[in-house]
Amino acid sequence: MIHCGSRTRPVLTGAKHTGRQLVLFRQGAGRTVAEALRRAAGIRLAVSSDLDGATSRTDLALGEGLLFERVGAALIHGDPDQARALVRRADPRALIIEPERYVRASGAVQPLSDAALPLRDTAFETWGLKATRALSSRYSGRGIRVAILDTGFDLGHPDFAGRGIASRSFVAELPVDDVNGHGTFCAGVACGPEQPRDAPRYGIASAAELHVARVLDDEASGTDGNVLAGIDWAVGHNCAVISISLGSPVYLGDGYPEVYEHVAARALAAGSLLIAPAGNESQRPDSIAPVEHPANCPSVVAVGAVGPSLEVAPFSNGGLNPNGGEVSLVAPGIAIVSAAPRPDLYQTGSGTSMATPFVAGVAALLAEARPAARGAALRKLLLETFRGLAAPVRDVGVGLVQAPQ
Repeated sequence: MIHCGSRTRPVLTGAKHTGRQLVLFRQGAGRTVAEALRRAAGIRLAVSSDLDGATSRTDLALGEGLLFERVGAALIHGDPDQARALVRRADPRALIIEPERYVRASGAVQPLSDAALPLRDTAFETWGLKATRALSSRYSGRGIRVAILDTGFDLGHPDFAGRGIASRSFVAELPVDDVNGHGTFCAGVACGPEQPRDAPRYGIASAAELHVARVLDDEASGTDGNVLAGIDWAVGHNCAVISISLGSPVYLGDGYPEVYEHVAARALAAGSLLIAPAGNESQRPDSIAPVEHPANCPSVVAVGAVGPSLEVAPFSNGGLNPNGGEVSLVAPGIAIVSAAPRPDLYQTGSGTSMATPFVAGVAALLAEARPAARGAALRKLLLETFRGLAAPVRDVGVGLVQAPQ
């Protein structure tokens, strides 16, 4: 159960904070919030839907803010105590104020090992597609909008030639073009083509409509404000699936961030399902770390990773914290092949970041198969489409995600 009010929020001790504040308003507060804050608090609050161009600013000066109108949240740059007092005075509809956190990508690209693997890539498909039964699915995600919130995308990648791709950068002074490669990788797994130019098939929803929101910089780092801006944009573009391969670590006993939980719940109500990685802080079997932020929100699907033997990946976090901190399900996350920015075109990677877009792609297939299933209904359908695994629910949730046939 979510409790709202003016009480002090617990600090997520595993997270690093930016010094700015996230504010949640009651549903429907809308543009009246911006004007009220200008009058009563002197906070210059821009509205995200008014921002034009390929890049939208979240680099706020002191006394500035940005309202994410579609999800009823805002980012404010000010002294925490002063900001809290000013916001309460300006608009009593403010429900929750929390510190903004830094986030980073939950995985890294790396060379593919030559070790023998129980499930191998073939000339036709990667082992991940085989494990999820994606290649035999009759669905392709046609007509379904999938948003990838990450380091951007190589818009000129030849495997995506002719695909209409909507894009926006929410990182100051950086275009959508992906330098790091993490975003191109995740977009490739979720929405890669049926017939790549020079690689086995690596993508799930080959006909989905790709929406790219750049929320991480060239080092794959960012902030909550960037991510909320991307979610707000994706919801506004009616994306049925929003894949967010990033996070921030939490400690045992930490609660989930209520601003994010409300935003995720509002996104679900608007028909958008948020999917995020469980995190890579574990060193199994010696230590298991809790599911990270924002995957630890009850309304966000939390994805763990498995390897080619369908064993839990040694780095994959576990469901140690209750009330949202559980793993929802798992997907392939070791030695995964996908797209890379030019000139390389292809790369391999391991992490729960790599597992997350598998789930996003399957969700797009399910959304095509069941046109009425959106938001919470799509989440329910996704968590009913799995293969059971011989591992604790703590580590794999319901099991391994499976594509509809």
